[in-house]
Amino acid sequence: MGALKTSLSDILINTGIITLEQFEAASAHSAKNNMSLIEAVCDLKIIERQDLYMQIKSVLEMQYGLTFTDILKIELDEGLFSIFSRDVITRHKFVPISRSGNVFTFGMVEPDNLLAEREIRDRLRDFKNITINRTVIFEDDFNQLVRERYAKSEEKSYEMEQSADELISSMEIDLVEGSVDDIDLADLTDSAEEAPIIQLANSILGIAIKRGASDIHVEPREKELIVRLRQDGVLTVYKRIPKKIQNALISRYKIMAELDIAERRLPQDGRIRVKMLNRVIDFRVSSLPGKFGEKIVMRILDKSNISFGLDQLITDKETLSVVREMISKPFGIIFVTGPTGSGKTTSLYSALSERNTPEVNISTAEDPIEYDLNGITQTEVNKAIGLDFARILRAFLRQDPDIMLVGETRDRETAKIAVEAALTGHLVFTTLHTNDAPGAIIRLQEMDVEPFLIASSTIGVVAQRLLRRICPNCKQEYTPDEHTLKFLGIENRKKVYYKGQGCDKCGGTGYKGRIGAYEVMKVNDDIRDLIAKGANTAILRYTAQQAGMKTLLEYSLDLASEGLTTLDEVIRVTFTGQGSSMICPGCSKPVGEEYYKCPFCQYELKKTCQRCGAIIQKGWISCAKCGLTLKADSTACACSNCGGDISLDMAECPWCCEALTDLAKITKEE
Repeated sequence: MGALKTSLSDILINTGIITLEQFEAASAHSAKNNMSLIEAVCDLKIIERQDLYMQIKSVLEMQYGLTFTDILKIELDEGLFSIFSRDVITRHKFVPISRSGNVFTFGMVEPDNLLAEREIRDRLRDFKNITINRTVIFEDDFNQLVRERYAKSEEKSYEMEQSADELISSMEIDLVEGSVDDIDLADLTDSAEEAPIIQLANSILGIAIKRGASDIHVEPREKELIVRLRQDGVLTVYKRIPKKIQNALISRYKIMAELDIAERRLPQDGRIRVKMLNRVIDFRVSSLPGKFGEKIVMRILDKSNISFGLDQLITDKETLSVVREMISKPFGIIFVTGPTGSGKTTSLYSALSERNTPEVNISTAEDPIEYDLNGITQTEVNKAIGLDFARILRAFLRQDPDIMLVGETRDRETAKIAVEAALTGHLVFTTLHTNDAPGAIIRLQEMDVEPFLIASSTIGVVAQRLLRRICPNCKQEYTPDEHTLKFLGIENRKKVYYKGQGCDKCGGTGYKGRIGAYEVMKVNDDIRDLIAKGANTAILRYTAQQAGMKTLLEYSLDLASEGLTTLDEVIRVTFTGQGSSMICPGCSKPVGEEYYKCPFCQYELKKTCQRCGAIIQKGWISCAKCGLTLKADSTACACSNCGGDISLDMAECPWCCEALTDLAKITKEE
């Protein structure tokens, strides 16, 4: 199908539907009254809306070979519409219209948008042999439909919040009170099944989904019950609920998750599946005994609000190219590292989706299974019966696998089996908890995996973080203060940066959504040789950067310079002192902060006492440990050959390698 490259104004004028004078009048009317061009043409009575659409439809079909649909005049398939989230629809600008058997019709502002078609096919992956028909819709109509449709949804959300407040205020009596241990189980069950408690529990779930939260925390305190929502990676207080409601509400969630409400001394895990806001949503539920009662945390797994594709995650083209090259390898192991909630699962699923073809056998071991992947065998860890990652991996090896995913490498046994699988012709994906990409290698060594096995099997490591994205509705330019720029080492002080002012769309935070920052260390021959020799993190990082690796901080600063996130987010998420290294003044190579001498050039990084080996602090005249009288300040000397700083006890200049004699050492005072 051809692309609609011609603008609406060109179609209106070039085909004679309206004159140039009428177009100018409509444009002025549109700008003055904040309405679309089509609305302005109809409002000025230049042409009737129905006649206008008929003429445009004729032009599109005859000149561009495209069909046209007025989506404001037709009835949409609600069942089909509910499959797609608001974010997906607004991002790709399409509208689900109808379904007839396995033929699906979509209205698209850009009918040649391949990303939109890929997203549609991914959402409809449960249907076999589908055909997608595309029809052109106007962006004006699309925007109006989205405004009207989701305005109703926002009204429902507001009503839901109001009803939650009313429910809480009305619950003055008839609810179970008392300490955790003196509650009768029958009374607790009865109160959890009361209509107000059920409505309150459901409203909290619904509001969390509507706000795009990733987790719900129901936390008992001494005098109240706190409900917090994690939005864009940050926890905020949603509601403070009277203490008397605590036991009934927590019991309600335990009943929904099929947990044992009589067991209040041990942690429990469960799952809730609900249909809410026309979507089927899973909640991973965890209970934890606390001083003031059981705490409930629910991880929201909204399958309709997730899309898998590396190009949707990684914004940097070079980084994306390296990752795609890594996952295309026939065998080896790829590690994805980062803290909990940094998007590792989404990255792994995206990598699998790009390799998922009928010719490939893919198996995953997960704890738990978060999303269903079509065409892939997914196995969940069950510790109660001894089914752990290592046991599942061993079973995979007897299932003729091509690609395997291990949810997390937690112990030596799992690590050894994963590495051995990679060395025997399988592609393995797994995760580790480390701060950066080079740290994954050291973590494996700490698990007693031999360095030569790590070097032989590892394709690369992807470290990642999630930063909050600036709200596009209230985004504005600003100039960072000197302290922030200096702290981050930014030299270009004239560069413009952005932040969110705060608005209704983002809840006053200035952020809406999140974006990933990635550090990809591809293991080349030099790095492989260093790994086999047991090199430390600093040396691995230096070598990887020399080969073109962009660090998490560098990637994050690029996102900030592109106006996608703020410098405050960069500092909060990716700027940490962990994993940092010194640079040797003698050879400019990285060295650990604990080093006394540079392992590359033997430059003395820290002064030590010649008698007892204690570290000499600046300004000492004698050693505080053994009392040895120390030499004069060694920094007051320079090499007579190159002028570089040297110490009196050096035999060779670290800058020019000239042999040093007493004559070659010149004090700077002279």
